[in-house]
This record gives sequence, structure tokens and C-alpha cells, in this order.
Amino acid sequence: MMLSPDHAVEPKSSPEKQRKIVYRTLGKTGIKVPVISMGVMNADNPNLVKAALDNGIVHLDTAWNYQQGRNEKMTGSVIKDYPRDSYVIATKIYDRARDREKSIFTKDAIEEGFLKKFDESLERLGIDYVDILYLHSSYTREMTLYEPFLKAMEKLKKEGRTRFVGVSTHWNKPEVIQAAIDSQFYDVVLTPYNFKQDHIEQMRKMIAKAADAGLGIVGMKTFAGAYLEEEKTKPVDPKAAIRFALKDKNVHTIIPGFTTFEQMEIDLAAMEESSNYPNF
Repeated sequence: MMLSPDHAVEPKSSPEKQRKIVYRTLGKTGIKVPVISMGVMNADNPNLVKAALDNGIVHLDTAWNYQQGRNEKMTGSVIKDYPRDSYVIATKIYDRARDREKSIFTKDAIEEGFLKKFDESLERLGIDYVDILYLHSSYTREMTLYEPFLKAMEKLKKEGRTRFVGVSTHWNKPEVIQAAIDSQFYDVVLTPYNFKQDHIEQMRKMIAKAADAGLGIVGMKTFAGAYLEEEKTKPVDPKAAIRFALKDKNVHTIIPGFTTFEQMEIDLAAMEESSNYPNF
């Protein structure tokens, strides 16, 4: 069963603690997701993923290359026990065929290779389609608009094997976001967004521009490395960091990479508390 775009996904079972779940709509996708999602990248405990789903989180973010594929397999081992319309899953395809000096993909980055990796992702996850498929780790306009990969994603979208397509970026974010807007192809952008960014005002403007263009905005690296300084003696207050990111209504959801049950509880509590602040 494929999820209707305007459906607010509900958890499969009611958590022991009744939580206040705050939803936002992921741009033109129409999908309503909780503002706290789960970045599964570093998680290796299927019980933690299950607990996340049972406590109201519905959007899980993984990737073809995370833990050499084990991350997708672990995620798949959990979601097989949940109705397909009860969760929103994203994966990403990363291609190493890139010239880092020129910041472009090389001729070895081909459409067929992208499609093969995606087939592997679906097999690991044990599902017929993903909700969001990202071109992973683009850092220039040229990479974001790389035609062979756009063709691959367009093909997968037409086949119904991904509902929406996106681009993730770690560096040179404003340029990538602008390229995503200009493409009129992408549905979602996954980008770092945190209080330590020295270009935060530029990021706010670019994210607002992208949201106005209908793009769903997913924030990552919200905790800015988890410490306030290089010496790593002063940890970031996770609730304050989450509150900072979610105060921007153009950030539709964030994907903190919690790896313990305690961290999950902190993130969910931050969602509940943030909703009490003015203009949230």
C-alpha cells in the first residue's frame, strides 16, 4: 500500500508514554512527518529503531553506503514487522567516481551503476519502494545537476520505486540548494543546519527560498558536532540545538542520529517542549 501524500503517518502502536507529536509537511511531497525523525546511520540496535517507531517517529533515514550496507539490512529487519504505510523511509546513493579537485563526477559515474546500487538498497530493506531517494553528498551545482543520475532517479520515480527524489549536501550548501531549486526536478533537500554555522543567515534565506519553491527541507548535523569548542570539553545542549533548528518553520523535520534510548528520549522531549515556545 502506497502512502497518500497528505496523510499524517501514525505510529503502529501507541507508546507507553502518551507523547505530543508535532507534524510539519515535507514541502510539495505533501507528506506530514513529525519534526523529529531518525538518522539511522550510526545505529546498530534494531530494538532502538523499533522503539523510535513505537514512540511516534515515522521517518527513517539510511543510505546504501552506511555501515557497508548493514545499516539498510538492520533497518529492513525492523520495518518488515510494520505496515508499509506506517513509516516513511529514505535512502541515498553515493557514487565514489568523482574528481575532488574539479568537484565533478567522472565518466565512470554512470546511470546503470546508480540503478544497480538502488536495487541493492531495496533488497536490503526488503521493500518494493522508498519514499525518498537522495543523490548523496553533492557539493557543487554540476554534481547536483549531473544528467546520468537525474535520468536514473527520473526512471525510478516513473516506475514507482521511489515516490520522491532529493539531494543531500554537506559542503557548499547554498550552491547545491540553489541548483536543486533551479532544477525543478528535486522534491527534497537534506542539509546541515545548526547554530554554529558561520553562514547561518545565508542558510536561512536559502532554505526559505527552497521551501517557497516547494522543496521539502530535512535538517541534519543539528548538534554541530556535539561540542561547543574544539577541545570537546563543553557538550552541546541537545534540546537547545533542536529548538534552534525547529524554530525555523522552513525546516520541516530533522534527523538526529541517536544511538541510545536515552538520546532518543531527549530528542522526543525536545520536540514536545519546543511546541510550547512562541511562534513555533
